[in-house]
Amino acid sequence: MAFKFRICQNDTTSVLRKLFDATPMRIPEASVQPLLVIAEKNGKTDKRGDLRHLLSDDSVLTIELKEDIVSNVNLEKTRSMDWDFGVDLLSGIFQGFNLPSAAISSKMNNAREISLSFRNVRRRRIDKNELGSALQNRKLNLTHPSAKIFLGDNAQNMLLVTDVIISNGFAINVLKTKDNGGNIEIPAIQEIISEAKLGVKIKADSKDTIEFEGPEFLTFAFTCVKLEVDQATGELGVGTTVITRKSASGKGVEKVEVPETIELDDDEFEPGLLEWD
Repeated sequence: MAFKFRICQNDTTSVLRKLFDATPMRIPEASVQPLLVIAEKNGKTDKRGDLRHLLSDDSVLTIELKEDIVSNVNLEKTRSMDWDFGVDLLSGIFQGFNLPSAAISSKMNNAREISLSFRNVRRRRIDKNELGSALQNRKLNLTHPSAKIFLGDNAQNMLLVTDVIISNGFAINVLKTKDNGGNIEIPAIQEIISEAKLGVKIKADSKDTIEFEGPEFLTFAFTCVKLEVDQATGELGVGTTVITRKSASGKGVEKVEVPETIELDDDEFEPGLLEWD
């Protein structure tokens, strides 16, 4: 299944869902970017590659890529968590940054309660309406071998990433220790990172906070829309939904059709962190 790792409802995942309609990932990675195609069916997901490879027209799909700084306290610092759970969560983040999880965790086993802080959080996105305009008169190549899974009676859903939340660093904040006063072994962790030559910078803000900064920005949450495929012609469109909002004139309300974001996990009480099948 796509959601193997679940956590209790918390402010960080709530912000990702409600503010950005985003799905958090257990293992951050750079390959998840806008215009990535994802196949989905019955809760299982599979990365399929860039949309341009599946189009019948070889001309460039020109869509402006925008990037904004994200400032939100619930993304910049998570709620506190006990170490036994935190080390499981950290193992995915360490893997994304190519860090030796077991070696680092062993130097932090005096921790009893921690929180995480993400650094340099940004949102990279394409405009969903601009995407709809760009797809006008564009078609899925029905003869492309990789397009077959989106066709026929057993077709998988064709999802497209439109927004990603990215970061190139994180910090571990030790809030409580098992001996109520001992420190984490920051010099030992620094030595592990230095010997591994991973290109990750590390520094200690204080005796109980250690910060990691990687060489590239990794995606730790993403938003996607469903692409509608005409099974006969391959014509593409963006799935839409109708919403009610205040009218532009400010008088009354109006119903408008807008691109619909897809929620891959709807469990409010135990939100899942996505792992690729």
